[in-house]
Amino acid sequence: MDKNNKILKGCYFAFFVNGMASLMLGAILPSLLIDFNIGYDKGGMLLAFQSTGNLIASFLGGIIASQLGRKNSIVLLSTIGVLGFAGMIFTQSPTILLILFFMAGISRGGVSNFNNTLVNEISDGAPGPLNILHTFFAVGAFMAPFIASWFVKIGLDWKYSIGLITILSTIMVLIFISMNIIDVEKQGKNTKENKSYDFLKNLDFYISSGILFFYVGVEFAVNGWIVTYLIDAGLMNTSLAQKILSLLWVVIIFGRLFSAYISQTMNKKTIILASSTGVMLFFALFLLSSSTWAIVITILGLGFCLAGIFPTTVSNAGEIVKDSDLAMGTLLALGGLGGIIMPYITGVVAESKGIVGGMITVILGILFMFLFSLINRFRKN
Repeated sequence: MDKNNKILKGCYFAFFVNGMASLMLGAILPSLLIDFNIGYDKGGMLLAFQSTGNLIASFLGGIIASQLGRKNSIVLLSTIGVLGFAGMIFTQSPTILLILFFMAGISRGGVSNFNNTLVNEISDGAPGPLNILHTFFAVGAFMAPFIASWFVKIGLDWKYSIGLITILSTIMVLIFISMNIIDVEKQGKNTKENKSYDFLKNLDFYISSGILFFYVGVEFAVNGWIVTYLIDAGLMNTSLAQKILSLLWVVIIFGRLFSAYISQTMNKKTIILASSTGVMLFFALFLLSSSTWAIVITILGLGFCLAGIFPTTVSNAGEIVKDSDLAMGTLLALGGLGGIIMPYITGVVAESKGIVGGMITVILGILFMFLFSLINRFRKN
């Protein structure tokens, strides 16, 4: 049990770093567009390349783990991320920057797969520890825009923000190296069971995957474009826009703690449906808002409703993916696919219709997330 607690703490720190790294890229995106002289469409491609790396690592993470072992696979994938972030500091090529974003995505996907699988196994599929895990992601995500804004305030450019992420990611790799995960693996499990494809025959698996597909797409699009939207739409300056992104994630912190609490007594499917409904309402109000206070209020509602969807959906599929790295990897990969498509579409539409038009496309993803949540709630087991 003590070893499991140490592993949980390691997973929590890794998700903290993962959250900070993911949001830092969105926070510095306006500066990257200027420094590399690229448009919205190319900015969307950067986010899409990051999401592609996330998708590939999520899907192949389970397969790599079955071949190299969990520790070796996560050390490999997270080290690729360290190299990606370090490379961003030195490159001056937009093409190489795409590759480096892809490498950063590899690390995010690998860490997500590894941590979700371990915590799901240690907690035996209970939603509480998974919500706490994702709360640490939210804490890191909340801090990233504030750190980026602080560096700008003291006269330092975006490279210092990425330098900090590189250092923290290196510490994360060292923690993974020190982990002893043997005791977490289920003793007596047949290897064939861990590699079984039976989960592909389960309709509930696809419903949960559909929810995650559109949730991740919406989350990535909001994280990647909200700062640029607020600045280029003339609603806020850079510093205030970055603080709004931080506000979104500080609300998500409390929202995930609240979800962990109510999940002990409330049906998971009800939580997911109620949250999806709230996201649809508050994002629409956000796009209609022009005053600072209206934007703040809608961001508070949006963050609170977004908070519990991902961890509760993973828990909702817990019995299907438990004890299978391949099943968890496939679930996260299908979710990650949305993270590729939605930010890219947002960028392409923004390039031709303006940043407001690009953000309006996110509503379509929210609508489909709601529909899958509705099916999930009322489908008989």
